[in-house]
Amino acid sequence: MPKASGTCEDKGRPTPKPNQADNLTASNLTASTLLIAGALSAIFAAHSAWAQEKARNEEHDLAAVSDGPQSSRVPDPEGVGKNESSTLPASSESMEEPGEKNSRAVDFSHQIVPLLRQRCRQCHLGAKSEGGLSLDTRKQVVESGVVVPGKPEESELLRRVTSDNPAERMPANGPPLTPDEIDLLRRWIAEGMPWQDGFGFSGPNKEEIRPLSLRSVELPPETADRQHPIDQLVGAYLDQNGVEFPSAADPTQWLRRVSYDIIGLPPTAEELAAFAADTSPDRHIRWLKKRLTARKDYAEHWLSFWNDLLRNDYTGTGYIDGGRKQITGWLYRALYDNMPYDEFVRQLAAPTPDSEGFMRGIKWRGNVNASQRTELQFSQNTAQVFLGINMKCASCHDSFIDHWTLKDAYGLAAITADEPLEMFRCDKPTGEIVQARFLYPELGSIDPQASREERLRQYAILLTNPHNGRTARTIVNRIWHRLFGRGLVHPVDEMGRRAWDESLLDYLADYLI
Repeated sequence: MPKASGTCEDKGRPTPKPNQADNLTASNLTASTLLIAGALSAIFAAHSAWAQEKARNEEHDLAAVSDGPQSSRVPDPEGVGKNESSTLPASSESMEEPGEKNSRAVDFSHQIVPLLRQRCRQCHLGAKSEGGLSLDTRKQVVESGVVVPGKPEESELLRRVTSDNPAERMPANGPPLTPDEIDLLRRWIAEGMPWQDGFGFSGPNKEEIRPLSLRSVELPPETADRQHPIDQLVGAYLDQNGVEFPSAADPTQWLRRVSYDIIGLPPTAEELAAFAADTSPDRHIRWLKKRLTARKDYAEHWLSFWNDLLRNDYTGTGYIDGGRKQITGWLYRALYDNMPYDEFVRQLAAPTPDSEGFMRGIKWRGNVNASQRTELQFSQNTAQVFLGINMKCASCHDSFIDHWTLKDAYGLAAITADEPLEMFRCDKPTGEIVQARFLYPELGSIDPQASREERLRQYAILLTNPHNGRTARTIVNRIWHRLFGRGLVHPVDEMGRRAWDESLLDYLADYLI
């Protein structure tokens, strides 16, 4: 993770010991790697259960990665962005294998909420509770006894929607659920009935679930195998859940994991032999530094991560008529030159000519929905990438899955607007002109009368304010997801949810700052 260039006051939080591999501030490390170093030094050296699962997956791919042809690479910092082209893989939908759809985790917000809202709202949502049954909140559903989380075969709800008896079948009014809808409910219940934190059909949770500023983390006591803060925090979580703390991996596994995650390439046979033969006590630190300071390999590997996140592409929609601009050259140089993360964010939010493609979005040809104006794209994209906030729903109407409103979305959009911005609700004008404003006024405000450039500058400063824990938590959560396949908060674009370990999330975020 790129270390922020600024520092904030010491909050009394524990810091790693100087000889630990996550304390590499003297090294010239590329953006994103300082946090990765911290995670790797503990998680890969101590080898948590998640890392062991990852190793099993790597065994399957090792031969293909080692023996197959190397993918084309960006040649050098000076040549990036000049006559570059890229053949992108097909979308995940088009590559789906038969049965793969049903193997995916059910998306509560986008699959279950619409289904229940469409088929159950007449009798069991909001203030309605016919037969004494309300499906408004997860607590009410569980307490009613109609659903047994994890056991669809014991759930009365599923029996009712599949019943052939018209007197029993639900919904009582309207056609029965389709086989796909029934299968969706069955899988949702089997997965434990996951539910958005704070969500209720009668209205969203109006409060943040954690303070905006980072909290002081009290570390569990050290043990012989838990001397790093991350090991201590993860170990305490494993203890609480009855999971044995895993043993260390062998040298080959360790070096492979470090190499794949930092530069995306396996170690050579010579490197593996040299590492196995190295018996010095600091070998993990020295070999970790070798990977972290391989700036070209690092930049090439992490370019795809940031391309996806920043919606950067090389060809396609928007480029024909100048309605879109790539940032490949700027992005590669930022990674290669070890741009600190706070400066990285500032140059994207208040851009230079080379980095403005992200905040400009795509200027579509013809008439588009009001929520797809470039100003609203700015609101959606910056909120999602830097703050883990889904502002897409709120770009049309007040969100029904969290507390963000249409005015919040337009307030961000007005930061970049060249002229007064009228608010549209569900693509219909409201007549209300919205002033530029930040989502967290307790951190500061944006002057709506200032020039566009000044408003963007103020926005960038607020995003990277050391007391803005949301920005730091969001990026460390993305890195954790990258390394382990699931975020501390999951999904990663819904940072309003609780983390499976809030202390670990805040420790990593504080370390970044």
